[in-house]
Amino acid sequence: MSRRDSRIAAFTLLFESEFHPELKFSEIYAQAEEVRELSMDSFAKNLYETACDNISEINKLIEETSKNWKISRMSAVSRSIVRLAVAEITYTDVPPKVAINEAVEIAKVYDDDKAPAFVNGVLNKIARQTG
Repeated sequence: MSRRDSRIAAFTLLFESEFHPELKFSEIYAQAEEVRELSMDSFAKNLYETACDNISEINKLIEETSKNWKISRMSAVSRSIVRLAVAEITYTDVPPKVAINEAVEIAKVYDDDKAPAFVNGVLNKIARQTG
């Protein structure tokens, strides 16, 4: 599995969690493995778990950084992409530029035409603040 494929797998689980707030993140992961036969490597699983374990702090950082955009106003796709990238920037040793670039590339595929610029702007601000 490539790193991008790993990020996409983790992103899909975060996105799925938007529609099942009653489920624990571990339940979403288990169902995805069983029903969709989703296979994740350790990088994807760790990234997903990191995002889940730190979701409150990640949301707070996003809210503080995107002053004119409440997290609830973001599309579920953009919100999931940004959350994943913030987890990667904040809690892993992946260089922020790599995490940001990967998030923008995922946004190009899974979100609307304006999303990549939005994702890039929010993540660059966060990387400057946390770096």
